[in-house]
Amino acid sequence: MEVVSPKGFLFSVAKAGIKYPDRNDIALIYSKKPANITGVFTTNKIKAAPVKICIKRIRTGIAQALILNSGNANACTGSEGIKNALQITDKVAEKLKINKEFVYPLSTGVIGMPMPMDKIIPAIDELVSNLGKATALDVARAIMTTDTCPKLTYRQLKINGKQLNILGLCKGAGMISPNMATMLCVILTDANIENNFMKEALRYAVSESFNLINIDGDMSTNDTVLMLANGESNSEKIQPKSPSAKILRKTLHELCLELAHMIVKNGEGVTKFITVEVKGAKTSSDAKRIAKAVSNSLLVKTALYGNDPNWGRIIAAVGYSGATVKEESIQIFINNICLFDKGIPTMKENKLQESLEQKEVQILINLNMGRGRTKIFTSDISEEYVKINSAYRT
Repeated sequence: MEVVSPKGFLFSVAKAGIKYPDRNDIALIYSKKPANITGVFTTNKIKAAPVKICIKRIRTGIAQALILNSGNANACTGSEGIKNALQITDKVAEKLKINKEFVYPLSTGVIGMPMPMDKIIPAIDELVSNLGKATALDVARAIMTTDTCPKLTYRQLKINGKQLNILGLCKGAGMISPNMATMLCVILTDANIENNFMKEALRYAVSESFNLINIDGDMSTNDTVLMLANGESNSEKIQPKSPSAKILRKTLHELCLELAHMIVKNGEGVTKFITVEVKGAKTSSDAKRIAKAVSNSLLVKTALYGNDPNWGRIIAAVGYSGATVKEESIQIFINNICLFDKGIPTMKENKLQESLEQKEVQILINLNMGRGRTKIFTSDISEEYVKINSAYRT
């Protein structure tokens, strides 16, 4: 996969042997000069040690290095977990000769296990000495857990005659039920962006991408999205109300949405990519409640896995969602075939059966009560999901 990386960023990976034998499982991203940083983190009240450190350090608005590992989440590890994460970032700062407050840790993997510091600390020496010898694709592979493929994409755009590059990479396949973003994600750009605008743009992009995906209804303790802008393109600073701000905001959203779709399509045991669209709700909040209830329903997910046009499970989820609904006003479509029309079944299930064998399924629920609407991107649930998660820790 050919990927254009932003100027001024270097990558490195190593085999620390944290959980996965004979594969890279730790990575370093380094900006040649301090970069502006913003981020969005899990809203889970139980937060991993690296998340706590990132939340504290991001207040400076500056970053120069990210140290990422897979196989161990360093979550629910108490004061020792914080100590270990700080030791890791201190070691990176020492080797790179940079301010330790500009180093951010990101971890993913098993919850509740102590970090194997005897493996990680020696790997940092290798990471620093090999900086620039790896690619962003190598980093995306190194942070995989149950992912079966790396996830990254990029965009290029011209603003005032200068070419800007934006790169996004992430991991995520299970524990996907976001109220932020359920995975690790890093976005790098050589653009020069005003800090407050970058913060607003990232929050919008996350809310309209990663916050719209759902695989299994579980939210992680480690969810992190970090965006770094080092200005190496030498472009003019992108200010909040400038024409270039609108372009960047749109591009960032598109990049995040593409990554979000990758996560769902590569979810644990996933065979179908499902779009749940709700429109005509009394409020946007009602639309979100319904979309979330349908996308979380194990009965809906298993029916779609089995190509069963069981729309009754969908309307049941609509009813218990907590949203304001009227049965006699509801319409339900699957793959553009109307199965329930304002309180009456249409008896068209046979027409739907064949189309459910497709890899992508569209569910449309029209409440015909107002202007509230939303979309959530979800998946089916298969035997493979149970197999993966019945023995993830062991």
